[in-house]
Amino acid sequence: MISKSKFSTAMVMACLAVTATSTNVMAEQAPPAWPVNVPAVPTKFDWLLLKNGELLAGDLISMYQDKVEFDSDEFGIVTIKMKKIAQIRSRSIMSIRLDNDEVHEGQLLITEDSVSFINKPKVNIPRNTLLTIAASAKSGESLWDGSISFGMNFKSGNSERFDYTAQAHASRLTATSRMTFNYTGIFAEVEDPDSGDTVKTEENHRFNGAYDWYYSRDFFFRLPSVEYYTNEFTNIEHQLTTGVAAGYKIYDLADSKWDVFVGPSVQYTKFDQVSNGEKEDDSSPVLVVGTDYERDITDDIEYFFSYNAKFVSTDSGSIIHHLETGVEVEVINDFDIELTAIIDSVEDPIPNEDGVLPEATDVLFIVSLKYSF
Repeated sequence: MISKSKFSTAMVMACLAVTATSTNVMAEQAPPAWPVNVPAVPTKFDWLLLKNGELLAGDLISMYQDKVEFDSDEFGIVTIKMKKIAQIRSRSIMSIRLDNDEVHEGQLLITEDSVSFINKPKVNIPRNTLLTIAASAKSGESLWDGSISFGMNFKSGNSERFDYTAQAHASRLTATSRMTFNYTGIFAEVEDPDSGDTVKTEENHRFNGAYDWYYSRDFFFRLPSVEYYTNEFTNIEHQLTTGVAAGYKIYDLADSKWDVFVGPSVQYTKFDQVSNGEKEDDSSPVLVVGTDYERDITDDIEYFFSYNAKFVSTDSGSIIHHLETGVEVEVINDFDIELTAIIDSVEDPIPNEDGVLPEATDVLFIVSLKYSF
């Protein structure tokens, strides 16, 4: 008779033998590791390795507010949170800024813990001190990127209506500054049912330009900012505002950011029509207060909110409000769908030559296709 202890020992040995045999069979049947040829010194592509093992080849554009823009050779421009990135290797000379305001340039080698340079092996910087990444002028690469979007509606039948919106954005990012330009144009016309003539019902254009200098991780100065606006339906033939501002980041996280800014400006307004005896134009000192907020709802959907108020003279409208909010949905490669609401409001609208006051508030909802480059 086999004792209980000997039987237990025999069972354990048998299980171990089966396990070892299974392991050997699995090892023999396992597919070989995928060959990935990433050069130690990149010459054709920049390389970006995610923590989940995904590897992208293409062009590193920038890193700003803990988000990396990368132009993938296969997938187009993608935006990736810095916390998801395990390693970056650049083929070009890049410029970085640290949170102590130091600026360094070289071929980047970023790991999970450090920032160094392939062509400067003695430089080693803690990754958590990295503030921004931008192309260096020494690289010969363009420092500009941008986007354009277009939306259109057309209706025919018993009545006809046509309207379109066009938006454009361009920015030039360096390690210490950012230059931005934005344009929005809106046009609409309908067919008069009585006369059959086409009547324009909306046309306005807004252009903004600004130069931001980063004083530190939390503070920036806008030196200067410029805005041009025209809208005959609100009795504004031309309006030009220029000034300076100081900004502060309330918080800057991987999935959201919130900035506020305030500063003095000067505004000149040429009215489209005025009553007899009224001034045709007005110049006014301005106090501008504003905020910008962004949040990633998912990896593919981003919410944005931008608002500013201009406190001006009574003859220029007292308080002028401008708000843009909506969501941006990534579709494929460099294309996104934007759903945007734009609200413009004037506290004291200026009457036209007939003494008629324009509506104080305009609300517009836009659906557009956006292309980034």
